[in-house]
Amino acid sequence: MEDEFVVRDKKIQSILEQELEDGESLAADARKMVFYLLIEKKGYLPEDIEKRAVFEVKLGQETAYSSVDFLISIAGKKAMVIKCAAGSLSSRERQALAVARLIGSTPVPVAVVADPLNAEVLDVATGKVVGEGFGAIPVRDRIIQLLSEYSFTPLSPERLEKEKRILLAFDAIRCCVPQGTDGGVAIKGPAICEE
Repeated sequence: MEDEFVVRDKKIQSILEQELEDGESLAADARKMVFYLLIEKKGYLPEDIEKRAVFEVKLGQETAYSSVDFLISIAGKKAMVIKCAAGSLSSRERQALAVARLIGSTPVPVAVVADPLNAEVLDVATGKVVGEGFGAIPVRDRIIQLLSEYSFTPLSPERLEKEKRILLAFDAIRCCVPQGTDGGVAIKGPAICEE
């Protein structure tokens, strides 16, 4: 007969695996909905949208890879990042801001967090929620106007380090595959992690 602690651990593991599966299913639904919205209602062109944009994050001697569900770029300028998730949007706001501040050589102006039911639009410079609901996601013409007015100023090295640590902490919550070096052996490639 199995030890009661082993049985309990197996039950807990099973519950956690089901919650992760359910969360991924909701996030996938959000991604489908947001992509449809961007193309059909917000006027973006398919070439404006990069799905599952992966980018490198260097912190000290370590190299990691992070990603965002959608990166919107117009005429070569990164304009908006969109993070799709299940559950509380407010719990993903800080992650989306860190992505927006790190994905390019300068921060992008707009970050969005979305689930299948709602969305929040964030001003990357201030970190404040500036709009709620799918209707608040800027249309393509508004993003073009915003890009013409936006001051693309790099973050200070200190701020960059803080943003990297914040992003990598969020990424570590969902995946524990180390990136960078392991005993002097370089580990390359995107983190193996689904959100």
